[in-house]
Amino acid sequence: MEGNMLYHQYLKPKSEYFGKPKMIANTYEVNDIPDTYAVISESDSVWKHYHVKGQSLPEQGWKIHVTSLLEDSQSVLDKVARLCIDKKIEFKHLKDRHSYIKMNSKTANRASSGKFMTIYPTNNKVFVEMLEIISSITQSFKKGPYILSDKRWKNSNVFYRYGGFRLIVNEHGEYCIRDEEGNLIKDQRTPFYQVPDFVKDFDNYLNTINKSGDLEAKGEGKLEQYQIETALSYSNAGGVYLATRKKDNLKVIIKEARPNAGLDGVAKDALARQKIEYDALKKLKDVSGVVNLIEYFQEWEHYFLVEEFIEGRDLRQWIAQDFPFYRGVDSISDHAKKVKKILLQLFTLVDKMHNNGVAMGDLQPANVMVTKDLTVKIIDFETAMPVNSEDKPNMATIGFVSQKIKVSGARDWFGLKRLVRYLVLPVLSSEDLDGYLQYNHLNWIKKNYGESFYGFIVDLQEKCDKRIKDYQEYIPKGTNLSNHTSDFNLLAIINKLIKGVENNLTADERLINGDIRQFEMSGGKFNFLTGGSGAAFALAKKNSSPAEVDNWIQSFLLDNLSSIEDNGLFTGKAGILALLHDKGYKEVVYNELKILKDNIDDTNISLRSGLSGIGLFVISLYLETENIEYLQFSIELEKLIDLNRVKDEPLRVNDWMAVGIGAIDGLSGVSLFYSALYSVTKNKKYLEKAELLLKKDLETTKKDDVTGVLQTLDNRNRLLPYLSGGSIGIATSIWFLNHVSGQDLYRKELAAILKLSKMRCTISGSLFDGAGSFLLIPSMVKYGKKREEILNSVLNLLNIFLIEKNGYYVYPGQFSYRLADDVYSGSSGIILALLGIVKDNPLYWLPLVNSDEFLVRTKAKDLSVTSKIN
Repeated sequence: MEGNMLYHQYLKPKSEYFGKPKMIANTYEVNDIPDTYAVISESDSVWKHYHVKGQSLPEQGWKIHVTSLLEDSQSVLDKVARLCIDKKIEFKHLKDRHSYIKMNSKTANRASSGKFMTIYPTNNKVFVEMLEIISSITQSFKKGPYILSDKRWKNSNVFYRYGGFRLIVNEHGEYCIRDEEGNLIKDQRTPFYQVPDFVKDFDNYLNTINKSGDLEAKGEGKLEQYQIETALSYSNAGGVYLATRKKDNLKVIIKEARPNAGLDGVAKDALARQKIEYDALKKLKDVSGVVNLIEYFQEWEHYFLVEEFIEGRDLRQWIAQDFPFYRGVDSISDHAKKVKKILLQLFTLVDKMHNNGVAMGDLQPANVMVTKDLTVKIIDFETAMPVNSEDKPNMATIGFVSQKIKVSGARDWFGLKRLVRYLVLPVLSSEDLDGYLQYNHLNWIKKNYGESFYGFIVDLQEKCDKRIKDYQEYIPKGTNLSNHTSDFNLLAIINKLIKGVENNLTADERLINGDIRQFEMSGGKFNFLTGGSGAAFALAKKNSSPAEVDNWIQSFLLDNLSSIEDNGLFTGKAGILALLHDKGYKEVVYNELKILKDNIDDTNISLRSGLSGIGLFVISLYLETENIEYLQFSIELEKLIDLNRVKDEPLRVNDWMAVGIGAIDGLSGVSLFYSALYSVTKNKKYLEKAELLLKKDLETTKKDDVTGVLQTLDNRNRLLPYLSGGSIGIATSIWFLNHVSGQDLYRKELAAILKLSKMRCTISGSLFDGAGSFLLIPSMVKYGKKREEILNSVLNLLNIFLIEKNGYYVYPGQFSYRLADDVYSGSSGIILALLGIVKDNPLYWLPLVNSDEFLVRTKAKDLSVTSKIN
């Protein structure tokens, strides 16, 4: 599941913070389980296993998967489980209905989707017998979702493939099986059927007895009339393809739907949504601003909707590429003219759709296309409804919907109202936080665009409100544009943010409300990145240490320290140990470091969770204690990093949003470690390696010809400025290299990155991936007028996200969906970044022992070092 979709699962109702919503279990039950079975159900797994005691399964073999519709699932389980138990065969099934929906959702893994039960026959004879019997006893049930990785057995709900029975992984963490010689080979878990060479003879035999009866095209199918050019996207619901109609070379989009797969929030499948879209497009065929329907047909088990291809970009892409993010070059008045043209078309278009009785139901940037001349076309009607329908939508896009809107026609107008603001200030926010943030955003629009365009925006939003009232009662939130930045200076912001963290401490093991990684990642509640350790560290830096923090350390952190397996600086023990040492738990730190030393993962070298981050912490501990043992440990870590680099292993990242470039997950972070190691050893080979790593990362950057700004370019072709994955992270490593060496390397590159201070806005406000990253820029610039200008600029960027509440500041986390107090996405990270400006230290966000002294201790004593790298 994509990272931003994961956030949807933690939007706890009636809460301003992320949390785990209570799920109705609807657990699947198997009755009368004999003592010969051991039942295993782990909390972090969607599966419940039934192991035959005393039986040893082979490592691999032919396994059977059973699929089912949701409404038939318990009945299918009853029949198949009883069969397996009677025959003493091992099996597993999804543990509850929530897991079923998750495994078959639109965002689920296409290769594993559809699997409700897995049966593990002990040999080929039993395997074939079970295929026959299971298909026979489940023949009365309707077809469940097709399992793409498998082959269907005789037009039934039974599928099969060859693969691993036990978990075997190679050094890259890939699932494996063994070939005939016992060598590990990858267990191919692909969304199409394939078998390893050494079982192909048996697979051919299965084909001779497997008369599937699957739907087959007779003669030339409809799909044959199109030349598929490329797949634009894949999901568990089906693919979206760019194609050409052969008879006239017409470019089209073909949208595929898999029956019973791609379930949405109300368990509606891809086919049901596709039929909704087909019906809506038929009704809107005379509305020129709606995508044209060409034809609709079934082929094999899937259904295909063919629409016109629109030569253009959706509004997400258009904003990303055309918005004047950078002040000084791009004209914001030109952007205003373009936005006005788009919005006026959209307003008229929504009226026309509604006059034809259709509300599209999900009016948001990805569903609006604009051509080169800014002609608007609306696409994706799979959530369409009659305009007066009060049915709950099956899908919704956070930021463009409201729980107060109950009628589908009103829902479109609310979506347009939010689009109005998004196009002039591309910052996301959920309905829950928008009441706080709309003041900041409208003030920003007024200041940046001027009174006239601001008036147009407010007027258009008011017109949307009137349209909403035509469908239902609706009282829009009032707008207050009074000034609340009279004390908008560094120390005041820091103090208000600290007060906000202190006033919202939790009484549980998390200490703070943070990012969803608190729930998704092992140790996420305790670590520096998203857990309580980072917040405790930030509070201590301003000599704020409420009793709750000390109680949390003693009652929760110390008790759970031994169970934290991750050793990383941000994600595990190393960062936690930096906090504990500063708080006086020195013996705990020294003992835990001995354990950590014996459990090093040498495959990960990143700053976030790998060797370079651990090494940086160890160097800071050496600088504090002068214990030569820690210096030696850091040198040993360098040897492991060097060995990793010699092997030319790909950089490993352990976060779904990580980008393997820059300071957090890229080579610039490793360079930080080498620079620090040089500072304590004065061994020039470490300095040379620091430079080489930076040079390698700089090869992934791109300089804008007009603005002169330098950003990283990732493998998704995105230009990134941030601390995580972006060029600001690289800048901090360049700055530190020069700090420890007394040199002035990469001056032009650093200057080009520091120009990012002129950024107008960012989508999120976080330290790692948002506006907070830009707070690191002022302390990389010498004191003077230029630094003051940069400081004012980045504080204005920060002000888009700061929320004043009860006399203190709170801060929105990732995508402004919920508030957060963690280092990664919330208040604590912003506090550390702002303190870095006060302390003149662009590395103050790092969890290091006595970080206040770290720069003094690592500063070059002379300027005699010369670079060997050009």
